[in-house]
Amino acid sequence: MKINHSEVKVIACDIDGTLLPYGASAISDEIFELIDQLTEKGIHFLIASGRGEESIRDLFAPVQNKIEYVCANGAIYIEKDELIFTQPFERSEINGILNDFKKDTNLTPVIMCADQFYIILSGDEEEKKSKREFLKESVLENIIEVEGPEEIPQEICKLGVYQKEIMNAKELSSYKHRWPHAIMVSGGGNWLDVTYRGTNKGSALKKILHRKGMTPDNLMTFGDNENDTEMLQIAKYGFAVKNAVQVAKQAAAYECENVASILRKLV
Repeated sequence: MKINHSEVKVIACDIDGTLLPYGASAISDEIFELIDQLTEKGIHFLIASGRGEESIRDLFAPVQNKIEYVCANGAIYIEKDELIFTQPFERSEINGILNDFKKDTNLTPVIMCADQFYIILSGDEEEKKSKREFLKESVLENIIEVEGPEEIPQEICKLGVYQKEIMNAKELSSYKHRWPHAIMVSGGGNWLDVTYRGTNKGSALKKILHRKGMTPDNLMTFGDNENDTEMLQIAKYGFAVKNAVQVAKQAAAYECENVASILRKLV
């Protein structure tokens, strides 16, 4: 593998499973130092995650003003505290999906808008209480509980669906068949990421590169899971980390031990 250092102008990196091992809660100081050095060299460092802005800012507090944010699997892009674009759902489509999910007590959709999170809980009161406690621990953003999608006034950009028991292939296929305009991919662990067809980290990065006057030859990406495949595919320097799922490794041009091992070569 030979990296043309002069080509790399934009780096986009996933968080969970890529920069942050599953189960871990803090980014290493070395990553912050590398981001500092890379941005000083004029390289744009983007976090491309299924998470929301607040969660990313908390994790990357020491460098939060130096990075850019591709949130909600590409449905939201924030640059220098400014919301640049969203790629939201068609409203009728997302209302139907949410009402469908609401019938399944195994599923808890966390609904991401540009500046607010919502949840719709199903099950008896004991089940709802358990879900509230879980979400309070696992999701950093403030969440508003609603009875149904009609109570949500904003554009809906993404669903992060927590599966108490991970759906089998037949169950997931049934949802995909009913809602062909939605993309449903693993977000890691028990989470299913749901975005509107055509919305993903790769589609967002294409828009961002165009905005910056750059091409995929200027792009380096890092990922580990199904929701990273498009951004791994489009980048000249797409890296799947060693623990990545097979579909991510197939999408990437390269594999690496970890993100830091490659970033060190650029500073």
